[in-house]
Amino acid sequence: MTWADPSPVGMPGQETYFFLSYAHSVPLSDAARPDTDYWVGKFFQDLATAVRDHPRRTVEIEAGFFDGQVVAGADLRRTLTDALSLAHVFVPLYSPNYFRNAWALGERDSFRSRLARLPAGHADRHVLPVLWMPLPSWEDRPEIVQALALTDDPDDRADYAENGLRALCKLSAYGRQYRRLRDALADRIVTVAEQQPLARSRAATLTSRPVPDGPGAALVVTTLAADRARWRPYGDQHQLAVADYVAATAERLGLPTRVVGLAEARDQAPHSPAVVLVDAGVGVDAARAALDGLPQWVVPLVIAADHERGEPTPEEIAGTLQDARFPRVLPVRTIDEFERCAPLLVTEARKQFLRHGPVDPPEGPHDPKPSLGPVGPFDVRRGKAER
Repeated sequence: MTWADPSPVGMPGQETYFFLSYAHSVPLSDAARPDTDYWVGKFFQDLATAVRDHPRRTVEIEAGFFDGQVVAGADLRRTLTDALSLAHVFVPLYSPNYFRNAWALGERDSFRSRLARLPAGHADRHVLPVLWMPLPSWEDRPEIVQALALTDDPDDRADYAENGLRALCKLSAYGRQYRRLRDALADRIVTVAEQQPLARSRAATLTSRPVPDGPGAALVVTTLAADRARWRPYGDQHQLAVADYVAATAERLGLPTRVVGLAEARDQAPHSPAVVLVDAGVGVDAARAALDGLPQWVVPLVIAADHERGEPTPEEIAGTLQDARFPRVLPVRTIDEFERCAPLLVTEARKQFLRHGPVDPPEGPHDPKPSLGPVGPFDVRRGKAER
C-alpha cells in the first residue's frame, strides 16, 4: 500500500493524518461556545500543530480534521463521512458522554468500517483513543485501557488517569505533562499513518445508532410551511432541509430525534419534546391555527429568511405564539443565525418538556400538567429563558 493509491470514484478531497471525534456538550448559557467544545478546539489545534511539525513527517497532507471546520450550510453527515473516508487515524476523546452519544459512536463505527479487511493488529493501530475526561470508577471499559497506554511514564500516566487530558490542557500547572502526552500522541499518529497508510476507501455513511439508556423520549421536529417536506429557506446556501439540519444537530448532542409531518407531530408532542420550524411566509393567522392545541412545552422557531428586517410579519407571528403560552423564540433570518440557535433550540425543547411534560405519559391523549407561572420567553440570540 502506498500514498499513490488511486482515489475511488466520488472520493475527492484532501487526506488527513487524523480525525478527531468527541461528544458535543449541551449549551447551558448564552456563551458563544460551551466550555468543553472550546477545549476540544484548542486541543485539536495543538495536536494538528504537533503533527504538522513532527520531525519524521514526510508526507504533505493535512494534519487533521474535526467538525469545528465544517462550514455553514454543509450537509453534516456527508461532510463528516467524507472526512472519515480520508483520515488515516481516528482519535476519539473518551468521556462519560462519549459512550452515551449516538453521533460520536456513529463516527467511530463509520471509520471502523474501513478497517474490516485489515488484520486485527493492524486495524487496532489506526484507532488511538484519548482519555478526555475520567469515567466513573464502576465503568470498566477496555477502551480506557487502550487510552491510558498513551504514555509509559508513571507520573504522567497517574495525572492523566486521574484528571483526563482536558484538565491537563486547561491547567497551566500540568503544562509539561500535557505537552508530553500531546507529542506522544502526535508521534503515534505520524508513525501509523506513514508506516501503514490506509488507502482511500469509502467509510460507511455516518448514522447515529441507538444508545441503551439514552436520554428518554425522542425529540420531534416538524415544520409549518407550504412545502414542509423539502422546505429550504436558504436555497443553495444550505444543503439540508432545515428540519433535517435541526435533527442532525440534536443527534450530535445525544438526543434521539425524528422528523415528522405536522399531523404526526400533533399526535406525538403530548409525550415528547418537540420543535416546530415556522415559515414566516405562512402569516400570523395560519401559524396560530396550525399550532393551536399543541402542548405548552413545544418550542416554535420562526424562520424569516425571505423577509427584510423591519417587516412586522415575523415578529407578529412570534408574539402571537408567545401569547398562546409557547416559549417565545425570536425570528431568525440569516443562515449563521439559524445554525447558531439550533443547539439552543433543541436543548430548550428538552428542558421545557422536562419542566412541563408528563411524568409518566399514559396511553392515549394527555392533558398538560398546569404550570405555576407563565413560560418565560426564550431568546435564541441570548440562549436562555427569561422569567
